[in-house]
Amino acid sequence: MRARKPAAGQNARQTILDVATQLFANQGFDAVTMRQISQSSGFSMPSIYHHFGNKEDLFKAVELEMYSAHAQKLLDQIQADATPEHRLIKFINAMFERLDNNPDYRKLLQRNLVDGWEENQIFLVETSLQVVVDELRQLLNLYHPGKGDGITPLAIFAMILGFVTMTPVIGHIKGDLTIGNSSDRRPFIDAVMDFIRSSTH
Repeated sequence: MRARKPAAGQNARQTILDVATQLFANQGFDAVTMRQISQSSGFSMPSIYHHFGNKEDLFKAVELEMYSAHAQKLLDQIQADATPEHRLIKFINAMFERLDNNPDYRKLLQRNLVDGWEENQIFLVETSLQVVVDELRQLLNLYHPGKGDGITPLAIFAMILGFVTMTPVIGHIKGDLTIGNSSDRRPFIDAVMDFIRSSTH
């Protein structure tokens, strides 16, 4: 990442967050140094420490910004003024859209799920995932009583993340590298809805 020169009046905290987000997403928490963030953002290390305290606090600030914004968008769809089925479809589409259109978010989430850092996984659950899962359970039970019980809500998350992660491979298997464009999202949404309709609690 090329170092940037801070502009006059630039929001230092947001700039540092943006740069750190890209670095953490691409390299992971352990590989990124505060000096690297300083060089890439154009802000001094004392300035970074002033805003965030330490690298772990900065990483949590990055995740909080990313996950909270995404959680609110998902909640908006779950709580939309529509039938339960249409709300489920809107929720699934919103998840696909965020994962498709924000590579930094997708990489951070994938790293968080597989890196084995339990404290950070708990942070993810507490800051965004739990409230979305709770609301999704209620919506599923409204759609069909008992459908929100058991593992179905988490299985939906896993399916969507799996589809997005595997999209490039699916494109190669099918010989169609255009798979994964927004116009191709419908078959994936239909597959998740078919799972919801057929799953038992």
